[in-house]
Amino acid sequence: MAQVALELQPCCGKRSGIGTYTYELARRLQSNEELTFCGNLFGKGELEGLPFPVRRFKVMPYGVYRRIWHIAPLSYSMMFPRADLSIFFNYIVPPKVFGKVMTTIHDLTYLRYPETMDKKNLKRIEQDIQKSVERSDHILVVSEFTKQEVVECLHVQPEQISVVYNAPSVSNTLLNWENVGTRYHITKPYLLYVGTIEPRKNIAQLLRAFEQLKREANIPHQMVLAGGMGWNTQHIQTAIANSPYQKDIVLTGYISGDEKNTLYANAAAFLFPSLYEGFGIPPLEAMYFGCPVVCAYAASLPEVVGEAGEFVNPLDEYSVAQGIWNVLFHEDRANTLRNLGYEQCKRFSWEDSANELKRLCREVLDIT
Repeated sequence: MAQVALELQPCCGKRSGIGTYTYELARRLQSNEELTFCGNLFGKGELEGLPFPVRRFKVMPYGVYRRIWHIAPLSYSMMFPRADLSIFFNYIVPPKVFGKVMTTIHDLTYLRYPETMDKKNLKRIEQDIQKSVERSDHILVVSEFTKQEVVECLHVQPEQISVVYNAPSVSNTLLNWENVGTRYHITKPYLLYVGTIEPRKNIAQLLRAFEQLKREANIPHQMVLAGGMGWNTQHIQTAIANSPYQKDIVLTGYISGDEKNTLYANAAAFLFPSLYEGFGIPPLEAMYFGCPVVCAYAASLPEVVGEAGEFVNPLDEYSVAQGIWNVLFHEDRANTLRNLGYEQCKRFSWEDSANELKRLCREVLDIT
């Protein structure tokens, strides 16, 4: 029986895209007669719902280890017992990992849109991505789009890369709408964005399109931006503070999964004008709850959204405004998107992705 160790650090704290991907896959990886799974984790953080043991290194937090490994390249395999295969879900492979290695590359924002990234995270990836790719026996990516990016920009052979998709991360639990609305000062009707508030998500352009619709069409909607503040958000906060429609813009901060579900289920439309995504989970989640999607025609989003979105040019506020208008004031179009969305989100399943990851583990370990 071969042992597979999963690096679980992305699961800690408030999960966004990479943390969600890591956790949703990990909790579906049951050991069997061929593969036994375990987790590796720095510190004492609790992780519930995992079907395998978690090995902990408590001597130092991960952040300290990450900062010193170029100066003192402590062996990762000294901190955690050696595994036959180690999987890293956040781009970078630490120094001196013994056994086979897989790493996950979610997107190439650091090359395509470096100005939108937190400087520390940008430096982390720039310093270590090439070594990590060279050390890996196989590369995981989250879309065919990202696979082509890795082939083109990092010069990895296509046969060394496999797609393990994201999927909607939702449940059927909905909270009482009045309670959620009261908590965040949201009234219907409203437009919804879900995700980290950061430059790559193109929030400033979205706000300009919203202002255009308020000014020229007098729409009654609020704009609800649901998600934690990321990096380099001063221009977004300034745009909100200076907006003539500031009272209709709601910043919820980080929300729980059940609150997120409830916001999707009650929104007039979901808006996702992101400049660049390796996958993009929120549009699929909105579709799951029957919320029509207005989405950027950019990067991986056409692959993920298929025909179930009203596509817009994310660089053109008039295109974004027109897309929103098409959904709000053409009920036939909105209903078509809802019906297509229900089918599109069924194409992506965490169970299918976990099964594909197990297949790749057997392949890399040469288990026939």
